[in-house]
Amino acid sequence: MRILRSVALILTFCTIPVFGQLRPVVDTVVASPNATQSLPDHKIVPNDLLSITVTDEPGLSKVVRVGEDGTVSMPKLAPVKVEGLLPREVEAEISRQLVAEQLLIHPAVGVAIQDYAQRMISVVGDVKVPGQYPISTLITLMEALAKAGWTTQEAGSELIFSKSATDAPRRINIVQLQTTADPSINVTLTGGEVINVPDALKIWVTGNVTKPQAVPIRNPGDATVLKAVASAEGLTQYYGRIAYIYRPDENGVRREIPVPLFEIVHHKKQDVPLLADDILLIPDDNGTKRRILLDMLKGMTGAGATSAIIYGLK
Repeated sequence: MRILRSVALILTFCTIPVFGQLRPVVDTVVASPNATQSLPDHKIVPNDLLSITVTDEPGLSKVVRVGEDGTVSMPKLAPVKVEGLLPREVEAEISRQLVAEQLLIHPAVGVAIQDYAQRMISVVGDVKVPGQYPISTLITLMEALAKAGWTTQEAGSELIFSKSATDAPRRINIVQLQTTADPSINVTLTGGEVINVPDALKIWVTGNVTKPQAVPIRNPGDATVLKAVASAEGLTQYYGRIAYIYRPDENGVRREIPVPLFEIVHHKKQDVPLLADDILLIPDDNGTKRRILLDMLKGMTGAGATSAIIYGLK
């Protein structure tokens, strides 16, 4: 009886390691305690430099640059497609393959971006140095504008931002961009983005002003008759008392709107707002004879001047 019990105990202890070795492989992903990221996450692209660590498996750990085909090579594994994945997604994919190839039961994989591939951003429109700029690290929208020398005087109050040439654009207020730390406004660029700074909306001032010109409107409410005249460096000596705004209607036909310019200038009536694409015409006061008279008086004295004045009055 004692012999049978001893044999039974021996069989029991001898079979335990055998059953342990037959335990089925389980696809369990364990985060590596050594997984660190030297640079912030982004979707991986060709030429990114990755650090791939497999805990306690130095033969499987390596620093590798992503190939042009979007894959990385790993010891004992087929090429791993990583393009378009985040580092944590690459960790899961490598772990899955290590388990599938029965190389490890509980792989602990860490993936970190060591260096970004050099990528291009485009800054165009009303900036001082438009063009394409290479970036090898993440930069902000403000930093991208700084690379292009910032905006010109012709720039509008908004820029148009797209994540790529085919992405739906969004408008961002430039003044707000300068005064906020909100990352949804001062967005982080990873490469491929397009930044377009369009012209400011304009009004046109012409006629009897010192410098007829197109006047940019950078903010709503900036444009009024007096401000437009000031931008054109003031009125000439013979401006008419009534000015005219020519404003397009819903059909694109310009309608004439009279403006009491003389009374606005002398603060007898309220200033009149202008809209984008308005034309402000300051007509002549029809004082042609008066100007002829004044021209005649230049350098004249005595009887000649008197005759000219009488002629002018007539």
